[in-house]
Amino acid sequence: MKKWFRKKRNIDNEEFLSSEEKTQSVNTNDIRIPNDINGLSDQEVEQLYAEGKYNKEVEDLSRTTKQIILDNSLTLFNFINLFLAIAVFAVGYPKNALFFWIIIINTAIGVIQEIHAKKTIDKLSIVNKTEVTALRDNRLLNIYQDEIVLGDVLVLSLGNQVPSDGIVLHAEGMEVDESLLTGESDKITKQNGDKIMSGSFITAGLGFVKINAVGEDNFVSKLSKEAKTEKPSTSELMNSLNLLIKGLTFAIVPIGLLLFWSQYQSTQSFPKTVLGVSGALISMIPEGLMLLTSVAFAVGAANLARKQTLIQRLSCIETLARVDTICLDKTGTITDGTLTFKELIPQAGFPASEIERAMSEMMAGLSDQNATAKVLRTRFPLTKTEWTVKEVIPFSSDRKWSGVTFKEKGSFVMGAPEFIYSEVPADLREKLAPYNEQGDRVLILVHFSEELTRPELPQTKETVAIFIIADTIRANAVDTFSYFAKQDVTLKVISGDNPITVSQIAKQAGIAGAENFVDMSTISDSADFNELVENTTVFGRVTPYQKRELIQALKQNGHTTCMTGDGVNDILSLREADVSVAMASGSDAARAVSDVVLLNSDFSSMIQVLNEGRRVINNIERVASMYMVKTIYSAILAVTFIFLFLPYPFAPLQLTPINTLTVGIPSFILALEPNYQRIKGHFLTNILRISVPGALTVVFNILVLQLAGIWFDLSHQDVSTMCVLLTGCVGFQVLLKAARPLDLKKQIMIGLLLIAFIACFLFFGDFFMLTSLFTRNVLFYLPLILGSRSIFNYISLFMTRAVHEFEKRSENRKIKKKKRVI
Repeated sequence: MKKWFRKKRNIDNEEFLSSEEKTQSVNTNDIRIPNDINGLSDQEVEQLYAEGKYNKEVEDLSRTTKQIILDNSLTLFNFINLFLAIAVFAVGYPKNALFFWIIIINTAIGVIQEIHAKKTIDKLSIVNKTEVTALRDNRLLNIYQDEIVLGDVLVLSLGNQVPSDGIVLHAEGMEVDESLLTGESDKITKQNGDKIMSGSFITAGLGFVKINAVGEDNFVSKLSKEAKTEKPSTSELMNSLNLLIKGLTFAIVPIGLLLFWSQYQSTQSFPKTVLGVSGALISMIPEGLMLLTSVAFAVGAANLARKQTLIQRLSCIETLARVDTICLDKTGTITDGTLTFKELIPQAGFPASEIERAMSEMMAGLSDQNATAKVLRTRFPLTKTEWTVKEVIPFSSDRKWSGVTFKEKGSFVMGAPEFIYSEVPADLREKLAPYNEQGDRVLILVHFSEELTRPELPQTKETVAIFIIADTIRANAVDTFSYFAKQDVTLKVISGDNPITVSQIAKQAGIAGAENFVDMSTISDSADFNELVENTTVFGRVTPYQKRELIQALKQNGHTTCMTGDGVNDILSLREADVSVAMASGSDAARAVSDVVLLNSDFSSMIQVLNEGRRVINNIERVASMYMVKTIYSAILAVTFIFLFLPYPFAPLQLTPINTLTVGIPSFILALEPNYQRIKGHFLTNILRISVPGALTVVFNILVLQLAGIWFDLSHQDVSTMCVLLTGCVGFQVLLKAARPLDLKKQIMIGLLLIAFIACFLFFGDFFMLTSLFTRNVLFYLPLILGSRSIFNYISLFMTRAVHEFEKRSENRKIKKKKRVI
């Protein structure tokens, strides 16, 4: 049953896989199976799976269908709308409950869109499921984490995240980072028989682990989810909307009660009072805004899913759109991760044949599976082992070297010169300089007689050989980085490699300021990182902790940061950044803590991510400004009419043409429009720039019409009809401004909506409780229609200047704060 399920799962998601990815699998040929370790048989696996003893998933990257329906339906505002609909129905005005059917239809459309988006995202999540290597029937095979059964023997190596609790059966220099469990950053060396906990990461070596807990029985079964969601929200949009909801929640009940008392005093009619209060409160509620926001985020995530990008935290779409500094690693981002062995340079008179023999034996003795180890294993193959291995210290991101002690042969250590020697000898530095300057990766092989018993090297050692390895710069790197430069996004390269090498590669990739580099191994912990990050583009020889400190410094300087990475050494900085992006080809650890995973492992996909974020934010700003117009004018009018003791000018049914034609329908269309303009200003000030002038114009028109009704003895229905007409006209002015730039499609949309609005008066006036427009009332509403545009434009000009001044002062405060920090 399980085998069939997995086969079907791959077929269902074939559309998301490139031809390269379809054939990609973990290479297990270089892993030696100890004689005393046996895995489960296929029969045992099937039996355990049938008993439910498999690694059931305890989290989902997206909400369930039930959650989507409940979250969009069972909202405070929907309950208020339901209460008002029942109230107007109960007092004998059933037509006025029509607004609730529109809310149901809008909610249904939103739910359907979000479920459709969820299905797309879920398919991609399945493609992105992490594989592990398991020993079954004495052979190694790759399985998904949810296919692990109790008692399985897993092979875990550098970069793997431990998927389930277990016992180490056999360790080869295995080091584990348990910081997510304990908060301690020290690397723990694991010996045979030691416990290993899910959620920790393998930072060096290799080990065979027997699983003793699966699914919910794991000590930290939900750790990955917590690691992804523990970051505080940096979403300005969601914070602003939540602030709005809190304000309305506290205001709507007392305003409603006071207005009810006032309306009853003026009308002395309970049904008419209910009608007036319902009309006021319905417009105060931006019921479609929250729905459209969740839909816009979900559709954005689905659009990115189709482009091989998995969003693991929806709100990060907005943060990505606001990013002004991207920190990236060299490997897998500027370069494509493939390495080419260029040259072997013997040293100290060692014959090339002896060096090749030593390297062949060394690579056979090491369990390292990183890209460097693989290219060296290919260059120095071994057909038969002749040297006896005594001690092995595998590669780690902190040490940046690996070594083997052979019986009667001494110890060989290979790695970065700056980490093997506390101070690189002058003659060796001179030999390496030309290769570093042309962007090559340089490794050295040293020999000494002492045994490797701990991760410290003796002072006396002899350089045996120099290895020159070349990185391959991505074909689209120059175009990608050029695009970000044009978008005023600053690029910082943070790498563990030699700074001169990284600087040269960054120059070749067209990164501005690449000549400004620093060797972080020479920077003390007490250095001023805040100034350093502003004046430097390339950071070399960076430790994982320094990466985190650099991100912290950028954030303290007021930058919105994005960190991209693919290794265990990137985990701390990925979690620290405002938004984190991992390559799917990288480690499980990096993918687990990242907000975004690039399934094609191509940094150029960040252009699409940035654009999608901008589309979502720009469109929600448009839509929010339209919804806020009616919320603001309704709140002002509700408070005003508490003291006027006049009948409220709108009945719920009369608001239907306004809310549907000037806000509801166009908002759904505009929310999904392509709009990739650069994000400018703050979300709240951007929407108030349009909504406040519109709302104040509506309030002015209605108060003038109320005075005209008193002075010229107009009926309440005539005044209400003119209020609906004037409010609709202002709504279309706001729509025209929010929809800019106006292409032909938008012009046709607005034209058709305007015709439908006029038709409500001409042909459906009786239904919507509207009187004829062709009476003496034309003398009142026509001048106001003509004057509304001038009033709207004048208030808009004032608001633009006020917002500009506010943003200018805000920017000055940021600059002053930044100068103080630096």
